Amino acid sequence: MFELKNITKIFGNEAALRDVSLSISGGMNYIIGASGSGKTTLLRILSAMDTQYEGEAFYHGKNLKELTHQERARLYATELGFIAQGFHLIDELTVRENILVPSYLKSDDPERKLDMLLRKFKIEKLADQKVSTLSGGQKQRVAIARELMKDPQVLIADEPTAALDAKTAREIGELLTTIAKERTVVVVTHDTSLIRGKCSVFELDKGVLCKCKVTDTPSKAINPSKQKKSLSLRSALRMTGVTCKRQAGKLLSLVVATTIAASCLAVNFSGMLSGSSNQAFQELLEKQGNSVMNLMIVSSFMNASGTGQETPDAVQQVSQDISGLLEKYQDDSRVEAIIMDAPMDDMVVTLDGKDFIIESTGQAPVYNKMIAGKISDNSKHEIVLPQILVKKMGCTNEEIIGQKLDFMGSVINWDSGKPVTMPVSFTAVISGVADTSYGMEFEGEVMTFEHEDSLFPSLAIMRDIYEQAGKEDPSFNFIIRPDSPEHYLEIYEELMGAGVVPLGQVELIRDIVGLKGAALAQAGISYTLIAVLSVLAALSVCLLCGLMRKKEYAVYQLSGYAKFDIAVLSAVEYTGVFLLSGFISVVAAWILSIPVWLGLALSLGVSVVCFAETSLISSLVNPLTALKTGGRG
Repeated sequence: MFELKNITKIFGNEAALRDVSLSISGGMNYIIGASGSGKTTLLRILSAMDTQYEGEAFYHGKNLKELTHQERARLYATELGFIAQGFHLIDELTVRENILVPSYLKSDDPERKLDMLLRKFKIEKLADQKVSTLSGGQKQRVAIARELMKDPQVLIADEPTAALDAKTAREIGELLTTIAKERTVVVVTHDTSLIRGKCSVFELDKGVLCKCKVTDTPSKAINPSKQKKSLSLRSALRMTGVTCKRQAGKLLSLVVATTIAASCLAVNFSGMLSGSSNQAFQELLEKQGNSVMNLMIVSSFMNASGTGQETPDAVQQVSQDISGLLEKYQDDSRVEAIIMDAPMDDMVVTLDGKDFIIESTGQAPVYNKMIAGKISDNSKHEIVLPQILVKKMGCTNEEIIGQKLDFMGSVINWDSGKPVTMPVSFTAVISGVADTSYGMEFEGEVMTFEHEDSLFPSLAIMRDIYEQAGKEDPSFNFIIRPDSPEHYLEIYEELMGAGVVPLGQVELIRDIVGLKGAALAQAGISYTLIAVLSVLAALSVCLLCGLMRKKEYAVYQLSGYAKFDIAVLSAVEYTGVFLLSGFISVVAAWILSIPVWLGLALSLGVSVVCFAETSLISSLVNPLTALKTGGRG
């Protein structure tokens, strides 16, 4: 069965085993010796836990050094039972649940065998108690029963009576002797009083096999199951149910960490935090209206900044060529709307035979936003009226749209160098109603104004008006409304580069864009920091829970679970974590007005990352270090 040839194991500069050769064929076998003689080291080699040694160790002709991970897992699952020093039960589980751990790798019903073992070891009344409440002798019985659930050919016990009183130690010794009648038992012990009856004894002294008494007592052959041992999805679900029940605190902490991380990331990615970057701009719009986004393009304007002139404060008229600009920007994707300027005075509008005089202000038309209808089609005789004029005419916005009205007024023609008032008239269809209000802040209070003469005719009407007025200048004043402050500045710089000075609140918009850029940069740092901290928090909780379960993963390995089996178990557990955290994240997303799919997707992402971390931890667990199975004795 076991054959060791010239085994030497070195720790540092000291030999724990030196040129040890022995054979174990069956029955009861004792490996004895003083503390530090190399007993536990030899046991680790026999159980294939330690493969770093000189020499060769065989089990049924197989070199234990050359076993693959899968072969070693199968060996633990079907042929070799290992009772570690210190019992190494899963403290959160009950007696019944601990004994059942190896059975999840089998497809048959383990309950019958479980009941038999509970009775045989006289622990049936303890079946539903957590093992953390048991005495040392009771724990040892549970540990032996757990290994016998595998029906192993070999049972290896490391100092099984070390922590027991004399009476309990004797009972455990007798129990192992009875087991040895049916299978091979190898006991590492310093207690020679356990040795009795027909057995083989191997004594070590400072790593050297000094005495060897071999008794040929072959055990009853137990044929290991040929069935492939692996964790099925059904068994993984059963184990997860037990874990959720017994380790609810650990799993709940994972759910909370995953939910918090996913929610923080969702808030980040949804841009909720960026609201502060637009706050100043929104406050500006509330105070002064959308008209702050207007760029007025005019062929001439009055300039009072005659610096360097003999009369520096004199008002001067500045002319500029704006021809072609209307055509250039009317289809620009950065432009929300282009509004024509109607330079008319003494205007009268006729509705159903009734004339309404439009109060003249002498100011440029103000366009805030559309309230109803649409901007005029420049190819048609359409016009947009101010809301204040519609109310004056006794109509609602809906009633006035689509009606055909007559307009009369006058236009000043400066072609001769002198102002000549020319009468004009036109008929137009009302395409929309606009809010022409604007605000001015004075001593901390915002005053709002509206102009009746803020009319916005189409290009076709403007051409008709200019033709009636006999104006030779083909340039039309108009308003450009960019769709964002950034595009406002882009278009402004383009016009200035072309030698055209647009009129508008440029410096105010420039300040807003600068403030927005600084806020976005700060928000970007905040986003990154929050995202990193959120993920690190979840991974830290996951890491802590994983490290706390290292002993559990080591027990699984010695029960025959391959790394893939433990990964399947972790995947099922994290599926549960995702379902619960995902549900909470969806509710949180709904409350915070975040896209639900975003909360769900990020919850899944965090769960997958945490699962990967847990799988890595479980795959790196070494039973030797995780269970601390004795020293070099």
